[in-house]
Amino acid sequence: MGVKKEINWDIVELYVKSGCKQVQICNYLNIDEVTLRDRVKEKYGMEWSAFSAKLRCEGELLIEAQQFQKAMKGYWPALQWLGKVRLGQREPEMLNQLAANQVHLDQSHRIMELEHEIAELKNANKSKTE
Repeated sequence: MGVKKEINWDIVELYVKSGCKQVQICNYLNIDEVTLRDRVKEKYGMEWSAFSAKLRCEGELLIEAQQFQKAMKGYWPALQWLGKVRLGQREPEMLNQLAANQVHLDQSHRIMELEHEIAELKNANKSKTE
């Protein structure tokens, strides 16, 4: 049996936390996926799926914590995003922005347009008869 290739576990953990896929990490380390799975089992005493799930979760928590800290310092995009994601806030829909009596306003506006057209026609007829 050959010499085991040295694995930089700090790099592996960082890449998994960052969301990198197993195949990407293996390509970087120049080892195959079976080797990585076996070495994870040997070093951490758990399957790759449990190992990667734990570290991905930690990475997501770190990202959320950073976003939260930026939001609390007043960074508007972070505040807005957290409001939408965590509090269910959203941009108002256009229909909700219409006045409650919008139909009545539209009808009144149309009546005024028609009255204006009638007045113009009357004036045009007056000019012709004079």
